[in-house]
Amino acid sequence: MKKAIYIICGVVGGIFSLIVISGIVRFVLTQNDTIIIGKNAPDAENMNYIVGSENFTLKDGKAEKDYVKGATVKNKLAVFGEPVYGDLDNDGDVDAATYLVNDAGGSGTFYYGVLVINNKGTFNSTNAMFLGDRITNASLRIDDGHAVFGFNTTAGLDSKAKVASLKKTVWVNFDKTKNEIGEWVKDFEGESAGFNK
Repeated sequence: MKKAIYIICGVVGGIFSLIVISGIVRFVLTQNDTIIIGKNAPDAENMNYIVGSENFTLKDGKAEKDYVKGATVKNKLAVFGEPVYGDLDNDGDVDAATYLVNDAGGSGTFYYGVLVINNKGTFNSTNAMFLGDRITNASLRIDDGHAVFGFNTTAGLDSKAKVASLKKTVWVNFDKTKNEIGEWVKDFEGESAGFNK
């Protein structure tokens, strides 16, 4: 009987020790995984982006350019919403995805998706991918290594001459060889052969 009690106490003590050790390991891993903007993660609000043929250097999420010196109409670019962070190039470090909104002074307001890739502490933006004009209900997440942009966009005029709203979800694929992004079509036949990775 005493032997059984010693065995039970030993098992309970061992389980308790494992719980404590796993808690310590989890704490250490959590501390190491802390995202520090500008250190181990890109600062998407203070980056250089190319939209169309224009080069913008954002400061605190905004930039504007004169079309001609002294012009009252400005070409403006800004981060829209909050960037999201995760591994987007499958190398184990923290990258960023964000919306950009471009107000070029005309009637349209144009939205783009862009990634900022962390290459061993050097942060580089990808091309800006056009998503739509005057989008609403924007969301952004990272799913299975892909940035996923969700939003409503105008779908043209319906039969009653009203602007219809279309819900869209755009999965983005990063091409490491070109440092470019494009739309990823889920469940594409070539996916299993690695064409979209």
